[in-house]
Amino acid sequence: MPTVLIVGAGLTGCTLAYRLAHQGVGSVLLERGDVPGGLIRSEHMGGVLYEPHGSHIFHTEDREVWDLANAMTPFNDYRHRVDINVEGRIHNWPILLSDIDRQSRGDEIKAELEERRDVDAAARAEASNFEEWCLELMGPILYERYIKPYTEKQWGRPASTLSAQWAPRRVSVRWDNDPYLFPDPFQGWPAGPNGYTDIIDGLLDHELIALRTGVDVTLDDLEARAREVEADSIVLTCPLDVFAGERFGRLDWRGIIVRNVHIPHVEHAQGAMVVNYPGLEFPFIRIHETKHASRQQCEGTVLGFEFTNAPTRYYPIELPENRALNDRYQDFLRGEIGRDRVHFAGRLANYLYIDMDDCMRQALDASVEVLDGLPAPRL
Repeated sequence: MPTVLIVGAGLTGCTLAYRLAHQGVGSVLLERGDVPGGLIRSEHMGGVLYEPHGSHIFHTEDREVWDLANAMTPFNDYRHRVDINVEGRIHNWPILLSDIDRQSRGDEIKAELEERRDVDAAARAEASNFEEWCLELMGPILYERYIKPYTEKQWGRPASTLSAQWAPRRVSVRWDNDPYLFPDPFQGWPAGPNGYTDIIDGLLDHELIALRTGVDVTLDDLEARAREVEADSIVLTCPLDVFAGERFGRLDWRGIIVRNVHIPHVEHAQGAMVVNYPGLEFPFIRIHETKHASRQQCEGTVLGFEFTNAPTRYYPIELPENRALNDRYQDFLRGEIGRDRVHFAGRLANYLYIDMDDCMRQALDASVEVLDGLPAPRL
């Protein structure tokens, strides 16, 4: 039976292993952490289900991915709505026209918006930086209140240096006052007792999948690991600069850390699952409360205070030099491991800012490439 070695047991690696197993191909996942699942794992604190790494909302247009996720765990029908603290008051995020009248300089804001009503936001994403894109969409007043301080707290650099390519999915003004963040037809949050951890456990529940945790793999010992499990193919879902010993330099990431606190005897401590705090007077950038999505019935809640500039790999810094560097690592590793033998999947290996459904889609697509290059399994 063919065997695939998968480096990294996050959502991408686990989804890939699942698809291969159901095609009769065995896999061995090597994960440096103590548990699989990466950033999407859910946990319990004081009996309350919460997300230790911040909020994750499953939303997608991809029916195959949605069906796969639902095969692992039932989902409730949660739709994500975010609040934001602006001028000391709570408003909706994305920006709603109905919130403008509750703010100072409302008439000026409306005039700036009216001038920009016909802006093709998606078309501008290829031609401008993030700051220019936002100014063209909403004007300077809303930009300075909602966007600029939040963005520069999150990314630790001027908004004018950031790419606009991801902006249309994350920033908008809702002329129709739709309060929900995502328009995708399939949305929800896991309804099982362990949240997203139930998805990971379901994906790994197959006799052809072997998981080994606490294993830190690098290029230097990859071949020994591959020989040990008699691997026919290798898939990397890990950060490539670290895997290759940073021989060409380090890739830039913007990290966060979430400090979680159990609040007893309170059903909910805020009005939405996520509340953004763009003001520089706040040391954190947003507060998470999973109970809004989990709908768990229990006493108490958990709040997660998110701080930026942590030494973690959450968000790639989309600059041309970083994209070129990751491409260089991929080309190098194809040469070292074998062009037809190694594959890359997921946000870390492809240096992308992508959602959970995209991680699963990349895993499914990678499984096709892997299977095409393997000897036929003996069933």
